[in-house]
Amino acid sequence: MNILGISAFGQNPAACLLVNGKLVAFAEEERFIRIKTAFGKFPNQAISYCLKEGKLSIAEIDEIAIGWDHAKYSTYIPLFFAKLGLRYAFSQRYSSSNRGLIEMIRLRPSEVQKQIEFHLSQLGLKGRMPGIAYIPHHLAHAASSYYASGFSDALIAVIDGSGEEKTTSLYKGHEIQIKEICHQNIPHSLGWLYAAFTAYLGFKPYEDDGFVMGLSSYGKFSDEYQAKINQIVQIKNGSYTVDPTYTLLGRHTKNEYFSDQLTELLGPCRLADEPIQKRHKLIAYAIQEKVEEVVLHLIKVNLPKAESQKLCFAGGLALNSKMNGKLATSGIISDLFIQPSSNDSGAALGAAMVLATRFGEDPRFSMDHVRWGPAYSVKDVKNVLNEAIVSYKRPKDIERMVAQAIAKGKIVARFDGRMEVGPRALGGRSILADASKKGMDNVINNRVKHRDPWRPFCPSMVSEVSHQYNENPLEDRFMTVIYNVPKSRQKEIPAVVHIDGTSRPQAVHKTVDPSYYKIIKLVGEYTGIPVVLNTSFNIKGEPIVCRPVDALRCFESTGIDAMAIEGFWIEK
Repeated sequence: MNILGISAFGQNPAACLLVNGKLVAFAEEERFIRIKTAFGKFPNQAISYCLKEGKLSIAEIDEIAIGWDHAKYSTYIPLFFAKLGLRYAFSQRYSSSNRGLIEMIRLRPSEVQKQIEFHLSQLGLKGRMPGIAYIPHHLAHAASSYYASGFSDALIAVIDGSGEEKTTSLYKGHEIQIKEICHQNIPHSLGWLYAAFTAYLGFKPYEDDGFVMGLSSYGKFSDEYQAKINQIVQIKNGSYTVDPTYTLLGRHTKNEYFSDQLTELLGPCRLADEPIQKRHKLIAYAIQEKVEEVVLHLIKVNLPKAESQKLCFAGGLALNSKMNGKLATSGIISDLFIQPSSNDSGAALGAAMVLATRFGEDPRFSMDHVRWGPAYSVKDVKNVLNEAIVSYKRPKDIERMVAQAIAKGKIVARFDGRMEVGPRALGGRSILADASKKGMDNVINNRVKHRDPWRPFCPSMVSEVSHQYNENPLEDRFMTVIYNVPKSRQKEIPAVVHIDGTSRPQAVHKTVDPSYYKIIKLVGEYTGIPVVLNTSFNIKGEPIVCRPVDALRCFESTGIDAMAIEGFWIEK
């Protein structure tokens, strides 16, 4: 079976291709159209890439799996919201704007099918329309993590804003079976809650949520703010509730993601261009702590029901690596797999996997890399460099040249092989520097990334030393978990240690990425520390680079010193 998985009409649209149950290609639309998160877009370019990678035409696709159960929007979801409206007396945000009604009409299966047919016709579909399977959103997320984990059993947690009516779902995974244990419905959403605080603190919800996580490390426990957040979130009996009058309901004169009642509780919200005050750091700390407390409670209480000590995690909240660090070091679980594409792009993969099992195929595999995007040939790169009249050379040992430059204190961009999928650059589309050089993080911020100075950078290290630089790492391959760095090691890698003594590592294995491994190993020979600072190849507000021309544009417009691109070396 040729199955095309898609995530569309919301955050992080993406596409993937499964052929006979095997993943062939997987990419996010934002990388191709150069709009971060590509909200509301259809993944035309991502689909086009997947078909090209699989050497298929759209007519050769047997089935399409979409990671959202649009069939529910015929009758079930309208009735669900009608009952919810009666229960909570919806006001302002929904009744005055008709936003909810418009969304429900837009997501009905008849409307979705029209949109898919229109976009596929632009990709060359002239005859038969492939069948469309609507896969429940949380089931798609669950499958994307569990089926890619390599585990034969696990508790599967899915936590996000919402998927249809669900906001949190827990499943039992055993062999190829996934069975629901329990779930929580709208309006009790940890994802919406975190988005509300992201907006309250002056950042972009569903895009800058990691800023709140980073800012929380600058705060500390406050009786005042913790007590106030305890008014919003309640934990009980393996579940939780969120008071919707602070998020969904009531007057929204300041922001659509939180009500005026939140500002009455916490004080005035921060605007994007305003300085960060001490109370903002305390609030960030308080909400981060509360969400961690809720999730640890959910996992601890429900883990025995899965009859496994292993955990698979997906959904937008699974990108909260600080929380993941608490899970990994809690002693509750024995093993952990977090889908690197835990946001809604991952629902495309999970939807295709679920559909594959319905046709008797087995889509399970052990995901040890995320390089499922496009690669570009030497000819492609050479044409771009020549057209831009750029001087370049092609050394015999590009890895050694990269390592030598890093050891000399230079900032080096690396463009190599297939593009990664997910929000983390893991060596294929990365900006690299010396992690052992104090202040290098500030240099990169000022010359390249132009980010907030309190946001940390991450380390890539050879896998053999991961246990030396991270305390008890359970999962360290995809920069999805934050660990404490032993105090004895913090001075060795100051450019990648956060203010609270933590880091979010990538352990690079020789068998998985031999070229990147060689670079880091050589850096260790030159500096004594086999660790590099690794940040995504982009600037603030832009997606990670995809094509050679994207890489060249970013290189030429920033303070990056040199670039290694498919064996070519460019230096300023």
